Amino acid sequence: MSVVGHQTTKPEPDQLGPTFDARKRHRGAFRGSWLGMPRYRRKVRKRRKIALILAASWVGFVLILAITANLLPIEDIIVPIGRTNTPPHWGTEFLGLDLVGRSMLSRLIFGARTSYLIAILATAVSLAVGCAIGLLAVYFEGPVNFIANLFCNVILSIPGVLLLLTLAVVFKPSYWQVIWAIALVKLPGFIRIVQAIGRSEIEKSYIVSARGMGASSTRIIVRELLPSTIVSVVTYAGVVLPTVMLTEGSLSYLGYGVPAPTASWGQMIAQGQRDIATAPWQAIIPALVFAINILALYTLSDWLRVKVGLKSVERTL
Repeated sequence: MSVVGHQTTKPEPDQLGPTFDARKRHRGAFRGSWLGMPRYRRKVRKRRKIALILAASWVGFVLILAITANLLPIEDIIVPIGRTNTPPHWGTEFLGLDLVGRSMLSRLIFGARTSYLIAILATAVSLAVGCAIGLLAVYFEGPVNFIANLFCNVILSIPGVLLLLTLAVVFKPSYWQVIWAIALVKLPGFIRIVQAIGRSEIEKSYIVSARGMGASSTRIIVRELLPSTIVSVVTYAGVVLPTVMLTEGSLSYLGYGVPAPTASWGQMIAQGQRDIATAPWQAIIPALVFAINILALYTLSDWLRVKVGLKSVERTL
């Protein structure tokens, strides 16, 4: 049969799909951005890696100085060695002398030992006590869980700074007083983290199997529940550590930290403010060192949080 005379209707241009050339042009419009994205991500990753290396190097350097402070050839932190308010000088005293005539360099190094020791011990106490209370509350539930939640609510309902100042006024300032006070303020965060993870683990098959086989409560808590929570709790401790050091510095700055003549960065900043007009280095140098140290710790804790996978943690003062 002839098809002559049969006319086919061409679709309108709007009804046609995109031609090859149109798709090619469309793809080419975004080609630069797609090529640029990996390059941009590589730059961001490189900057983060550099920041992480710098932060780790700084923290490691400060920790080495703090640990070996008694072995270093530096001056005593109590005995004056020269005129008061001596400015920094490369030949005599690198960072100058304070308002009493003591070495600023020596006090900064021993102040690092004070800050790190209090921060690490307070965090460790909160971690240990928080794990114990949280695991007991998850396993036994009932009254134990109620008391643990009530304790957390009471502590969290009081502003952290107000609670710390109250404890500092009531008790005599000392190393352990500061450690226990800060550990008490940070304790609810650890309890809540352990409770949140423990509740998701308590109903799993390995816990039910351990119970069915007659395992004791102590064995289930220590051998089964604790290993499943310890990674997240240690990660949270790494996030809390900079805030603990910041809290200790704030207490020392207000005069409720470790008693003099023990060196502390917050105490040095407060003392240097008295002569800020004539000897600004006394406040600026310890404040700068303290700020860099906190920034480095926050960089490391953020990397640890992302590396382990703890997406959100509660930061309490």
